Amino acid sequence: MYIFNRKTNHRHIQQFEYTIAELLKYELPQLKKALDMSKIEGIYFTYKPKGISITHSYSEKDFAEINQNVKSSFVLNGISVWNKESKSFEEISLSYLNNTISWFAVQNPERFHKTFDLSQLKKGQIKLEQKEIKNSNKEKVQKLLKSLSKEQLGLLELEHTFEMELDEKLLYPILNMEDGNYIAVDNKGKIYRLNHDHEEEVRLIANKPKDFFDIYNGQKSELDKIMYD
Repeated sequence: MYIFNRKTNHRHIQQFEYTIAELLKYELPQLKKALDMSKIEGIYFTYKPKGISITHSYSEKDFAEINQNVKSSFVLNGISVWNKESKSFEEISLSYLNNTISWFAVQNPERFHKTFDLSQLKKGQIKLEQKEIKNSNKEKVQKLLKSLSKEQLGLLELEHTFEMELDEKLLYPILNMEDGNYIAVDNKGKIYRLNHDHEEEVRLIANKPKDFFDIYNGQKSELDKIMYD
């Protein structure tokens, strides 16, 4: 058992998100509302570029409410965090998706909570860059899955895929299996099941994208045995 948190975890990111939401409760009240209606499913450290990617889950009803009448995808600028090493405030640009943080750049992702004091935030001139956030990882994954038909691609969830590193592999989720678990593809087109609670967190389940559709036909329940055994 580790007494000290060696890597940034869910609790640190949750603290960070809620502190921002409280700081902006008048300018952006939808942030607190979205946090109350969602939960963090997973945090992943990215290295090209360096940063932290965060996924959240919502009920179908809450998801619709979060996105109603409000542009929920944007880049937020103007929030600074106390850097304990440089002893100064450092501004961090935050990408939001569905009114929750989806990604931000930071030099030492795994030590984010060690480098910064997540309780010391400062609000500067708040700027929202409303835009459709382009996911470059989606284009990369589509190339990795180019052997699949249009119908097969339609059975996957590529819109919000992202890059993560596990077991020294770069992996890209193609199906969200809930609770921070995924079906993912690597840079060679091999398909894995990712279960963060299993002793074998990363397991190869198909050598080629087409082989995956021998065990999956659009119903996630078909994958339960593979995910949890």
